[in-house]
Parts: sequence; structure tokens; C-alpha cells
Amino acid sequence: MNRSIERNADRTRTRGASPVLKAVGVLDHIARAPGPVTLADLSAGTALPKPTTHRLARMLETAGMLHRDPLTRRYAVGPALVALSFHALRSAPASPHRHVLLERLSERLGETVNLGVLSGAEILYLDRVESRWPLRMDFKPGSRVPFHCTANGKLLVAFARPPMRERLLRPKTFPAHTPSTITSRAALGRELAEIRRRGYSEDNEEFLIGVCCLAVPVRERRGSVVAGLAVSAPSARFNLERARSYLPDLVTAAAELGAALEAERHGDGG
Repeated sequence: MNRSIERNADRTRTRGASPVLKAVGVLDHIARAPGPVTLADLSAGTALPKPTTHRLARMLETAGMLHRDPLTRRYAVGPALVALSFHALRSAPASPHRHVLLERLSERLGETVNLGVLSGAEILYLDRVESRWPLRMDFKPGSRVPFHCTANGKLLVAFARPPMRERLLRPKTFPAHTPSTITSRAALGRELAEIRRRGYSEDNEEFLIGVCCLAVPVRERRGSVVAGLAVSAPSARFNLERARSYLPDLVTAAAELGAALEAERHGDGG
């Protein structure tokens, strides 16, 4: 179905919907928007009268599901909605096709691979396949790690929208997890700029002593980065030079994962 036809059908359903479904329609419109939206945009996008839209937006803002910028008065996704989304992702069964792609990559590289998304100032692991080596890290899907000292975290913040990146870089210093952790805002900002330039991210024992990681972006069809794909292993057998030799495999797998996520989004995935 054509996207504009789908949007028109959604607006038609919203007009005659119950208050609950109207509120869901407001959340859906804001979650899909490329950036914060005005009340007028929200009213037009949901085909609801402006007073109704305002009432629903205020209610959702009070519940933390929406956030309204006090200066621009535009609405964006709120912290409670972000938390709900990631709880749903964590509780939902992993896509079999997506997991198979990770298994194949782990088998090919011989190391642990994971798929992560940005959740606040942390990375949430959506899926993970451990290597068969006896010496390995044991993080489960649903685990969270800091953004500033992990390959996936730095990658996803580097490619995040500028307002989100600026918000996450607001602290002047960040906690040190190892002697290699980047702790200053200025140094971290330079690192993120370098990641955007070269297209991948590295963690050289910045989160865990003796562990190296490398991450590449997973993009949707239109090019936006929606997740990070990382390989990690003890540095005793896996230094960054070796990790970089895996870049072609990681980039190929990231493209396959992006296509799989796009298919899942539109109901075509297994």
C-alpha cells in the first residue's frame, strides 16, 4: 500500500476512534516524525481538532509519554514512552531471521557479536550471540551498558540527531570504567566526529579491561542509523588491528540486518 494512502487511512480511523485510540494515534504520529512537531502539525497529522489534540498532548506529557520543549513548544517522544518501547523490545521474542544472521556472523568471525540500540544514555542489547571460546563476556539480550565507553554506544551517539547528541554530551566529564575510558566532553566530542568521518567505532579496553570491540551502523532503507552491530572479544586474541580486518564482514551483515529490520517493520519478516 502506498505510504500516503496508509497515512490517510490512519487519519480516517483516528477521527472516529475512542479517546484511547486517539491518544495512541498521537503517540504514533510523534514517534514516526523525523523531529519534534508543533501542535498544528500534530493536529493536521492525526486529523483531530486542535483542542482535542492539545488535551491529549497535555495528558500524555503529564504521563511522561511526550516531552514538550519549553522554548520551541514542539512535542517529541517522552522518557516514559522510550522506557515502554524498550521494555516491549526486550520482552518480545527475537526475530528468528535476525538471530540467524547474527549466528552466521559469529560463526564466520569466531567471536561474540551483538545488536544494540540507544536507550537514553545507555545501549540496550536487542540480541547477542556469544562465541564458543571458553574466555568470553556473558551479557544477555536486555543488558544495558554506558554509551560513552562502548563501541556501539559511541557509534549510535555519533550518528544520532544533533539535539540528542548535544544533550548526551552535556556533562563536562564522564565516569571512568578503565584507564582507557574517554572521560572529558571535549575528547568524546572529537571521538564522535571521527566516528562519523570513518563510519565505524572502536572500544579499545574503554569499558572492560582486556576487551576490544568494533561496531558498524545498521541503517534503514532511507539511510538513518537505527542500530549498531558490534563484534567483541578479549584483547589477548583480538586486538583492534584484527578487528578492523573484519570490517567487510560486519558491513555486509549490517546491510542484511537493515533489510531484515525493514521487512519486520512492514510485516514481511519471519
